[in-house]
Amino acid sequence: MDELQKIKVKKSNGEETEAEVLLCFELEKTGKRYILYTFNEVDDKDMETIHASVLNEDKNGYQLDKIPEDEWKEVKEVMREIIRNEE
Repeated sequence: MDELQKIKVKKSNGEETEAEVLLCFELEKTGKRYILYTFNEVDDKDMETIHASVLNEDKNGYQLDKIPEDEWKEVKEVMREIIRNEE
C-alpha cells in the first residue's frame, strides 16, 4: 500500500497539527484547487470527519482557505462521487 500524504495544518488558535490528505482536485468551473483531508477524528455516528478547503499556493508554500458558499455544491458532489466509488 502506498504511503499516505501528510500535511501540517496550522489551526486558527496557532496550534500546528498533522492531517492526512485524502484527495486534491481542481474544478474546471471555478479554476480553483481543493483539498480533502482528515485529522482521523470520528463523529458520534462513528464516521470519519473529512475537512475540505481551497488550496492556494503563495510565496510561503500552501494556504488552506474556506470554501465560498457558492462553490460547496460542486465540492460536495466530488465527495459524494468518492464515497460511491468506495462502496
